[in-house]
Amino acid sequence: MSIEIRNLYKRFGATVVCDNLNLDIPAGELVALLGPSGSGKTTLLRIIAGLEVPDSGHVLFHGEDATHTTVRERNVGFVFQHYALFNHMSIFENVAFGLRVRPKERRPAEREIKAKVTELLKLVQLDWVADRYPHQLSGGQRQRIALARALAVEPKVLLLDEPFGALDAKVRKELRRWLRRLHDEMHVTSVFVTHDQDEAMEVADRIVVMNQGRIEQQGSPDEVYDHPASPFVLQFLGDVNLFHGRLGHGPGGVGGQADALYVRPHELDIVESASPGTLPATLSQVLSVGANTRIEFRREDDGSYVDVEMPRTQFAALRDRLQLQRGSAVHLRARRVTHFAETAAPAQELPDPAAMI
Repeated sequence: MSIEIRNLYKRFGATVVCDNLNLDIPAGELVALLGPSGSGKTTLLRIIAGLEVPDSGHVLFHGEDATHTTVRERNVGFVFQHYALFNHMSIFENVAFGLRVRPKERRPAEREIKAKVTELLKLVQLDWVADRYPHQLSGGQRQRIALARALAVEPKVLLLDEPFGALDAKVRKELRRWLRRLHDEMHVTSVFVTHDQDEAMEVADRIVVMNQGRIEQQGSPDEVYDHPASPFVLQFLGDVNLFHGRLGHGPGGVGGQADALYVRPHELDIVESASPGTLPATLSQVLSVGANTRIEFRREDDGSYVDVEMPRTQFAALRDRLQLQRGSAVHLRARRVTHFAETAAPAQELPDPAAMI
């Protein structure tokens, strides 16, 4: 089931939460709506579900206008952040609920309900908890049951609102991989809301980055990360160092134009001696972050801080070779610089950005 969003506009009081949005979601695609709180992503999801009505614009399911149809008529499955399971019902009855409340003429026979629920519990790898109750399960297990219940009614579209937001980091990571595998098996058109960049990058076929009710950029995870369309997208999709400078030197430079220069921590090298395009800095502190090491440097020219990140083994070899410690004077060289025209901040003279690449 394909979804088309056309000129969608929605406001709450003076706040515009969906500002003339246009979006195409092909059938069978898993799309992440990614953005900070207040960006409009949950409202867009609720409008797709039929839980909110837009002020103007249209929602089309498979080419047919569904803007003013009911939630039931749209045949969507919805998974919330906080499970929304019925605590007084067994796990089996929770999953069967959507089938049992269908109108009598569309309600499956009891043996069909039993077969369907058993099949779904096996699909989410929880057939062994059918007789238990929600309070007897872990958070991750309850969320998998919530997903099974959403799938029981064979929805044309699956909508997930921060589905793993209430879980701890380890369980979230496990469920992200599990959801990706499940989608590859089911191929149900799915849209999920998240503010977690890692979650979107790991799970989605396509990411739609939202900010202040608008779509900033959409594309595959690699496209939006490697080719950000705006400073917002660049900074929202991971850590980044910001410099202010002027382009105009080297190939492709724009003479005299003040620019904001962005370099991700893993795109900076530590070098011992100065050369064209390097930046002098002093080592401030070293932090281990899992398999990586984050090194904080203080710039010699303006006293601001710059982060560099690399695998721990690589840093250990570099530390031994250069005798690095707190207070060591080094130079930084960027392998890649992303720049955007800057209008507000005053320009600083920096080493030639073209030479830093």
